[in-house]
This record gives sequence, C-alpha cells and structure tokens, in this order.
Amino acid sequence: MISDKLRSVMQKEGTVAIIAQGKNFPHVVNTWHSFVTVNNDNFIVPVGGMNTMGEALAHNNRVLVTVGSKEVEGLHGEGTGFLLHGNATIVYDGDECNQMKATYPWARAVMKIAIKDFIQTT
Repeated sequence: MISDKLRSVMQKEGTVAIIAQGKNFPHVVNTWHSFVTVNNDNFIVPVGGMNTMGEALAHNNRVLVTVGSKEVEGLHGEGTGFLLHGNATIVYDGDECNQMKATYPWARAVMKIAIKDFIQTT
C-alpha cells in the first residue's frame, strides 16, 4: 500500500523518472507528478510517445521509479524522495485509458505501474 508520505509527495509538482532495462542500456522517461494518477498500489501515467519504453517493457516489464519533492518533510529535514520498484504495462484501451485520453488528448495509451515496494531515500 502506498504510504501517506508518498501520496503527499505526489500531490506536489515534481518530476517522475521511470527506468526500464533497454536492449543495450537502461531506458529512462520522465513525466510530471501532476500527470500521474495514484490508485492504491498503482501509478497510472499518460503515454504520448514512449515508443522505446514500450519496446523495453515488452522485453522486461520491471521498472524503477523515482519521485521527490522539496516541499514535503523528509528523513533529515526539508525535502524527501522515494525509490519504487514495480512492473509496468502499456495499456491502449479500457476505462483508465479512456479517462486519461479525455484529460490529456495527446495521450495514446497509459502506462500502468504496479508498485511492488518502495523506500523513502531522503
């Protein structure tokens, strides 16, 4: 279950880095906290391009995700961050996808990240 502290971070604006294992090298995409829908143990991310990410996920769907905010109190004062481990799939249809496309007309799909575990890093 996603913690209250992680939810607090996701309510502030910041970058989300999503890392997957590409064929020859890790592949990284970035998005904004405000684009991500947080549901229980999932992040739902609108997908505009991310073609190379889709190829990487087809090969190996494990991902690392980092998020952070300087506006949320951390372990040692101002600012906190998290490292999340999960599995991601790109979904092209269904309710979540349709809702995301209605909000972001540029979205061609959604990336659904099932969060397996996470640690607060700062």
